[in-house]
Amino acid sequence: MFTPAAKPTTLEEALPAIDRLETEVQHLKHEIAQFRRLIFGQKRERFVPTTTVTEEQLTIEGLLEQIGVKAPGFAETKERITYERRKPQGHGRKPIPDDLHREKHVLDVPECEKTCSCGTAKKHIGDDITEELEYKPAVFFVNQYVRPKYACPNCPEKGIATAQLPPRPIDKAIAGTGLLSYVLVSKHVDHLPLYRLEQIFKRYDININRSTMDGWIGKLCFNLESVYQEMHRQLIAESFLIQGDETTLKVMDDTVIDKCAIGYLWPFVGDGKLAVFEFRDSRSREGPSDFLKDFKERYLMSDGYAGYNQVIAQNRLLHLMCWAHARRKFFEAKDLDPPFVQNVLALIGQLYDIEREARQMEPQERWVLRQSRSRPVLDAIRNLLENPGATVLPKSHIGTAIAYTLNHWEQLTRFLADGRLPIDNNLVENTIRPIALGRKNWLFAGSPEGAHRLAVIYSLVATCKLNDINPYEYFCDILPRIGSYPANKIADLTPTNWKRIRQA
Repeated sequence: MFTPAAKPTTLEEALPAIDRLETEVQHLKHEIAQFRRLIFGQKRERFVPTTTVTEEQLTIEGLLEQIGVKAPGFAETKERITYERRKPQGHGRKPIPDDLHREKHVLDVPECEKTCSCGTAKKHIGDDITEELEYKPAVFFVNQYVRPKYACPNCPEKGIATAQLPPRPIDKAIAGTGLLSYVLVSKHVDHLPLYRLEQIFKRYDININRSTMDGWIGKLCFNLESVYQEMHRQLIAESFLIQGDETTLKVMDDTVIDKCAIGYLWPFVGDGKLAVFEFRDSRSREGPSDFLKDFKERYLMSDGYAGYNQVIAQNRLLHLMCWAHARRKFFEAKDLDPPFVQNVLALIGQLYDIEREARQMEPQERWVLRQSRSRPVLDAIRNLLENPGATVLPKSHIGTAIAYTLNHWEQLTRFLADGRLPIDNNLVENTIRPIALGRKNWLFAGSPEGAHRLAVIYSLVATCKLNDINPYEYFCDILPRIGSYPANKIADLTPTNWKRIRQA
């Protein structure tokens, strides 16, 4: 805003003022569009490119041609078109798994109907079988271990003979393996805070305080720490590509008065198969630098956060950046200059169309496809961004999106170098999503040690998800064994190796 005394009086003074006002108007328009989208619009970044209506399309012949109808007066030729499609089963429902227990209920006709009116006994020729999927609420039961004791009446000094208890996750705890696994999965996969679990258990007349369950989780994480450290070692030693990101986490800390401290969970995903989280009390560059200190001369994908720059330079990493981040900046500015932004988004959409086609290909085939089809699209994007036209102001949100994309062009196009490299960082962002859902339910971590325990458990359940492993089955199997498992074989208990051994 200009005060009367500050109003420009000459053309030379007015031109810079006009530029500043245009930038401010663009900024305000962008903010209004964002607020409208947050309040009234959809959160997803869906973009459907619009086509420009030409004069030819406004003619009768053009309209008929668009809807696939021949204009009258033209000779037509007929052709036979054949295609194949999958025949839907029933109503499109997925079949009930064969390995589920089935309770058979035989509904037979009365005895009088088993004899025909002619007096002949009817013959059983088959069955009509109808299946419905049923559910029983959770059932608590008690494992009672009875160990007979034996002693010699003539040699009392030789003691008593009795069998040993089987391995248990927590010695002298009332909870069995299944209950402990259920608590871990309920909180870290199904996002149930412990107080809700306490209420659920009370419906079955089982009283377990949330503080007791929190103590169980702490003891389990003490044993799982060795598996977590082995996963970190495997991630650094064996990964061709690591994808990284970070998300905030509220943490109760004695050093912060009357409020929660803000910490960070950093997820790192190796080759799409192994996820390891680390908790840090800040977002400083020491986080990724320490975690990735032995990861050298390979590929790292992240956003544009400068905190990664130190480890990238020191370890000579090849840095990739995410096209979903670049696309988002244009999508958020699409209301400011619709024609220009639509052209950019349409070209980025072509990149993703190619990636969907390449998804089932081997890495070498994917590399060839990208060289022949993705590279020309990238050239077209760069040419468009370098020549945006006079309507795009450099300091506007569109100008910021252009500058971000061009300044990181090398990192954004590095995925062309190898067919194993992804085009975006969506995998690690999907790995973060359960934490965002969990935060809405359990709200904060009770201490920095509790935040580290979250990192340990989330590393295990996220890796289970990446490898299609049922986390409940995984925990039920490893929790009783981990306390006495040989330290030199602890790698057998990481989710990826656990699945490989079971399938062998």
